[in-house]
Amino acid sequence: MDFSFRFDRWFERLTPSPRDEGVVERCVVRPSHGARTTPTEIRLTPEHGIEGDRWSSDEHRRPGNQVSLINVHVLRSIAGGDERMALSGDNLHVDLDLSEENLPPGTQLSIGDVLLAISTDPHRPCSQFRDRFGVGSVKRVARADRVGRRGRGVLAQVIRAGTIRVGDKIRVLREKPGASS
Repeated sequence: MDFSFRFDRWFERLTPSPRDEGVVERCVVRPSHGARTTPTEIRLTPEHGIEGDRWSSDEHRRPGNQVSLINVHVLRSIAGGDERMALSGDNLHVDLDLSEENLPPGTQLSIGDVLLAISTDPHRPCSQFRDRFGVGSVKRVARADRVGRRGRGVLAQVIRAGTIRVGDKIRVLREKPGASS
């Protein structure tokens, strides 16, 4: 019998995040495997993703996985303290509703002067995530992923270069009714 529904209660108890305008609470750069820095600003380009991040040298890099975002309320609930949050490996810790309903693939996010597009690539918990936060945390975010809440977060592609700073507003750009492409 599947008891994963019990993780729905965990998710429902988290502080709700805004749907249309969020905020960047932390920037994380991964210069090498296992290393993390938390600068107050990061520079992004469509060619290299986040400057100084190991994405540009990763054998599994694709345009759709240049930047990873995770919800701060989800991350705080599993990290056991703010000092451990950077261990998730996500580049942007944000207070924004990352659900599939709110951010379907292709949705664009304006952050500072950067423009990101939500990818179709799934963001799944890896073995390092499991080792750092435990099997229970993996089960929680995996259940949230299965029901469209994107507990593990979301991946994005850089469309327009620029700088993102801690405290920057995140605007979800939605197509206006009747607007043509």
